[in-house]
Amino acid sequence: MPTLVQLEGAGLLEKIDALEDDVPPERYLYALPKFVQWLKTDLPLMSENPLYSDLTPQEQVYLLFEDYAAGRTFSTDRRFKKLACTPEHWVWEMKTDSIRIFGWVPCKDFFICCFGDSADEVKKLDRYAAYIARTVYERNQMPLEDPKFVAGKDYADVISS
Repeated sequence: MPTLVQLEGAGLLEKIDALEDDVPPERYLYALPKFVQWLKTDLPLMSENPLYSDLTPQEQVYLLFEDYAAGRTFSTDRRFKKLACTPEHWVWEMKTDSIRIFGWVPCKDFFICCFGDSADEVKKLDRYAAYIARTVYERNQMPLEDPKFVAGKDYADVISS
C-alpha cells in the first residue's frame, strides 16, 4: 500500500507547507487536491466578519495551519476537535472563527484536509453530517493500508503537545 508521500507523488494528496522553508515541521498537513483548489479560489473570496475576528478568513486559516505544523499547543482549545457522530467515523475538524475544515488523522501528527467551508454556512445549514459522510467517503477511496485513520478520541492519540 502506498504511503502519504507516494499518494502525493501520484497526485491524490498535496502537502501543505505552512512554515518557512528553513523551519522543519513538527506536524504535517496534507490535503485532497479539491481542498487545495478551495484554498486558492474560494477561501480568498470569503469576507471577514468583524464580529469574529479582525483577520480575514484566509489569514485565520494560514495562522491555524502554521500553529499546527509548528507543534504549538492544540489540546487545550477548540481549534482541533473530533466530531461526534454515531457510528464512530473518526473525522476531525480544524476551526477558526470563520472557517471549518474537515478531515482525518491517518497517523499521529498528520492531518488530511478534505473540505473547507464558512463556519456560518456549516452551522446555519447544519452541514456537519454531510461533511462527515463526504470525508469518510474520500478516506475510504484512498488506497491506504487499514486502518486508514487513528481511532482515538483523545488529543494525545492524534496530536503531540
